[in-house]
Amino acid sequence: MAPRFTSKFCLLILICLAFSLQAQVEPTLPNTAAVLTCFPDTTGYKVFTVGPINRDFSDLQSAINAATLGSVLILDASVSFNGGFQLPDKGAGEEWIIIMSSRMDLLPKDETRINPSAPTGNANYPTQRDAMPKIVTTNLSGIPCFATQAKAHHYRLVGLEITADQSVLNSYGLINLGDASSAQNSISLVPHHFVIDRCFIHGHTQADIMKFGVRLDCANAAIIDSYIADFHSIGFDAQAIAGINGPGPFKILNNYLEASGENILFGGAAPAITGLVPSDIEVRQNYFYKPWSWRVGDPNYAGKHWTIKNLFELKTGKRVWLDGNVMENCWADLPIGQSGYAILLTVRVESGAAPQADVSDILITNNIIRHVGAGITLSGTDGGAGIRSSRIKISNNLFEDINGPAYGDQNVDGPNDGTFLKIGEPQDVWVDHNTILQSGPITWAYDITDRFLYTHNISHSYVSAGGYQGIYGPGYSQGNNSIAHYFPDVTDANKHIHQDILIGGDINKYTNYNTNSHNYFPAGVNDVGFTDYANGNLDYHNYALSAGSPFAGIADFGSDPGVDFAKLDSAFVRDRGCPEIMTAIKGDNEELRSWILFPNPVKDILYVNANDAVGYSYTIIHISGRVVLAGRCVHPLTEINVDGLSGGVYVLTMNFGKSFRSYLFVVE
Repeated sequence: MAPRFTSKFCLLILICLAFSLQAQVEPTLPNTAAVLTCFPDTTGYKVFTVGPINRDFSDLQSAINAATLGSVLILDASVSFNGGFQLPDKGAGEEWIIIMSSRMDLLPKDETRINPSAPTGNANYPTQRDAMPKIVTTNLSGIPCFATQAKAHHYRLVGLEITADQSVLNSYGLINLGDASSAQNSISLVPHHFVIDRCFIHGHTQADIMKFGVRLDCANAAIIDSYIADFHSIGFDAQAIAGINGPGPFKILNNYLEASGENILFGGAAPAITGLVPSDIEVRQNYFYKPWSWRVGDPNYAGKHWTIKNLFELKTGKRVWLDGNVMENCWADLPIGQSGYAILLTVRVESGAAPQADVSDILITNNIIRHVGAGITLSGTDGGAGIRSSRIKISNNLFEDINGPAYGDQNVDGPNDGTFLKIGEPQDVWVDHNTILQSGPITWAYDITDRFLYTHNISHSYVSAGGYQGIYGPGYSQGNNSIAHYFPDVTDANKHIHQDILIGGDINKYTNYNTNSHNYFPAGVNDVGFTDYANGNLDYHNYALSAGSPFAGIADFGSDPGVDFAKLDSAFVRDRGCPEIMTAIKGDNEELRSWILFPNPVKDILYVNANDAVGYSYTIIHISGRVVLAGRCVHPLTEINVDGLSGGVYVLTMNFGKSFRSYLFVVE
């Protein structure tokens, strides 16, 4: 007997088929699980102090050389350590060498970005910057503050200011994690396991070249909660973060990133390791920014013409997730710089030296991109060379003030005048649920893209100054003709251009894709039903559709087209799942002289000499965050029995009402 199918079952089959057609364009997420950003358990670690007076070491390089895996180096806050410091290979092991400020108690807790100028409430260290030790390169030839030796691993830099002296006019990088040269020509030589945590890394405006803040030519590295600024050059690229010769994985989380060239760039030269493509890269919750004081002609222009390019670029890179970032300010700077695009996904084989270059499995989600001359350019190949870009999804982003007249190259007849997406010949590109407020065409297609989807988006579709509009490619009129030529597998039946709102668009140009597919063409923004479009620049939630919008609920599963603002907001919530960890270790000289803990290290009884103070409470916290002892002191000399504690690093915090003092000690 032939099988019988109910109408509900047939409907389910159709839904599954529809999803299978769309699922082919989904990128593979990066595998970054091995990159551990949480502060490590330091049970059994050795602790050394570094500073000019009464410390274990006065010279930082000597301290680094002496440290073994499983060491904490506590650097005196506000003290300058001048030089270029090497991070050597310490042999086998998975424990860390932690180099950190003595005044972490004055810096933000984990998962909170530092702000160098923010007040601390402490008269001796009035700002967060003052609470940091200063690592300063004074080398006029551009030697960085920190560089790694081959195979170096497991270093964590915490709460440090890292910069170049004002006399250094040409700096070619401040932190080199790995080596881009031919000296690192094998994966076996690659340094690995690094974390840069709550550091202030910056150049200065006296220089002509401040090339980059951090180079990721390594494996397994994270840059978190840091402030990386003032990287700029005249006539050259400059980046806050860059990478060429490191395989990954990488996490770049919750940083302020400021650079004139590319705020983040992967690629730009051929890697020395044959076949290498940086892979498994997570870039989340960062603030990308270019100051208006760098823009020639702006009222705030500071007088130096740095070369301006873009905010984020991949010339090579696989499995990359750009999520939950705010990306602001990029303008055209021709002929030396670029045309004002925010994001470039541009395969570059470096004149044949990197034929493996690949920009595939890219997920761009939940970002706010604003005040730029154009949106995204996506090349597909390098003039036919390289691996064809595939599986790129651009979803749930707010593109606001994508404005060619304000920030573009002023060539109204060219492809860059407020264009949202300039697209060449990639495959499997899905643009879904974005709100796009741009001055130029939605697309400027210049080669054929296979398996292109443009669904559930809200975008402007006004005529640009050059006469371009909507979904467009040169040589063909917008809509029907451009789609048929440049996106040939899009049909009305497969709904690959579907449930989009094209504000100011011409419905007569899309008749071939508006029967089974359903797209909408309101005359202006007042016909869309935004919550408060006119004040969207004051609060981006105003770009949401109101409950009374005629387009509310028309998208898949009753959702609104455009951005899901609850989902967007959730991408900005920082929760890496780290336990509450105490990294507040105080080392103020005057207080160490008047408050004495001994012996340190300790086996059984810890004595606290508090001079004449009595009546304070104390808490002992393991450095992993566990509270292990607490009590009250009624005598100037207090005995605390720590015999029951396992070996490791602990923090003793002594509380006097609203004030407290914290000290590090070690249980053997």
